[in-house]
Amino acid sequence: MHLCSSAQEKQNILFIGVDDMRPLINSYGYPQMKTPNLDKLASEGVQFDQAYTNIAVCGASRASILTGVRGSKSRFVKYYSRADEDLPNAVTLAKLFKRNGYTTGSIGKIYHEWKDNQDEWDIYRSFREQRDYQSKKTLRLIEKRKESNPNQPNSFIGPAWEYADVDDDAYTDGRLTNFAIKTLEGFKESKEPFFLAVGYVSPHLPFIQPKKYGDLYNDNDLTISMEKTIPINAHNRAFHNWDELRNGYLDIPKNGPVSLKTEKELIKSYYASISYLDALVGKLIKSLDDLGLRENTTIVFWSDHGFFLGEHGFWCKHHTFQEAIHVPLIISSPNMAKNEKTDALVEYVDIYPTLSDLAGLEAPDYIHGESLVPILKNPSQKFKSEIYSRYQQREVVQDLDYSYHEIIGYNKFFKDRNGNNTPSPDSNEKVVAKMLFDMRTDKLQTIDISDEPKYKEIVQKYSSKLLDMRKTANQPIVIK
Repeated sequence: MHLCSSAQEKQNILFIGVDDMRPLINSYGYPQMKTPNLDKLASEGVQFDQAYTNIAVCGASRASILTGVRGSKSRFVKYYSRADEDLPNAVTLAKLFKRNGYTTGSIGKIYHEWKDNQDEWDIYRSFREQRDYQSKKTLRLIEKRKESNPNQPNSFIGPAWEYADVDDDAYTDGRLTNFAIKTLEGFKESKEPFFLAVGYVSPHLPFIQPKKYGDLYNDNDLTISMEKTIPINAHNRAFHNWDELRNGYLDIPKNGPVSLKTEKELIKSYYASISYLDALVGKLIKSLDDLGLRENTTIVFWSDHGFFLGEHGFWCKHHTFQEAIHVPLIISSPNMAKNEKTDALVEYVDIYPTLSDLAGLEAPDYIHGESLVPILKNPSQKFKSEIYSRYQQREVVQDLDYSYHEIIGYNKFFKDRNGNNTPSPDSNEKVVAKMLFDMRTDKLQTIDISDEPKYKEIVQKYSSKLLDMRKTANQPIVIK
């Protein structure tokens, strides 16, 4: 193991996680997006244009990122999955840095479950209120619902979007930014090396932010999906009912599509949430610069998974289609490439070994990822031949040519702590449906070609790839 010889030489880490964000950033090729600070961060590092989450649901994805281990049929499955339950004794990223002399901090939403591995953080503040409504109109509406429905558990729900006439600090994400800056000021004074994880709720539902960010966008800026159904020829198991939006917010239909007016409002407010987030991230990074800490700090910007904005008639995440698994990843690190973009296929399990490599720390031998440092040095070089992602019974293997999906059936289950069924490690697996998309000609994944005779050998080839990845992911993790 190589360890730095003094605190001054240790590589600091600013680990910025966000929730439910697909790569809707100007620098990713979306000119309608007002994201000057994330664009600036991309210009100061390497932007990964082909980055993918390994699990398209919150808790499971975060547990996977922080352990460097893939999800399996029984590990890191649900939104409330915990790393300390599914992989106890794992040397998480925070534990690795803490054991090597770093002060660790978690501010905001890093793990989904706030008690997950809480003892690995020297500094901990939750800051994860997602329904932090500020509009007086919204608050009156919620109060009236509580009064008229005192015994209804959903009486507190509010609208899916809000633009309050308040400043940036009024919402949870604004307050956590200020606390994170004070924490950086403490590190400047103490000269302690740090691993600081800052987890923003934005742009998670509800899409709530100060009014000025909504004013940045009008109808002409919105990209409305023309694909309102599951792909042509796709098995009906590909359907997704986006219950999170349907059941959690006012004025969303319990069945069928949203109206065009609602669709526009959802998309606009999602854009506005990203611009609000962008401003806060910019404020945070500026403080790092102002404190003179930037030159010895690696910044990683990531989101736990993507988000549907009406594609295939879907909203939210929980799938293996592009919108759910394609994610932003920007890494700005001292002495590495600047203002570069790469098309290398990378996965979020690669973040763990990358940070341990940059800091000169020895990663555990059981993790699944590969260090991205070679790409940070030379962004044009090749990396992985394919990526693997999953969501519960759905799995996908994808490269630059094809995206192949299977839906798996299991025969044995156990009850998790919430009383829900999770496939047992010894469960048999059966492929009950498949889909194949040509990513060279059909990036929007509109036509399933898996049953076309001319693609028979392609299906067999990619099914074999997916089986190999599934076997790897399902192997028990041995922690010595």
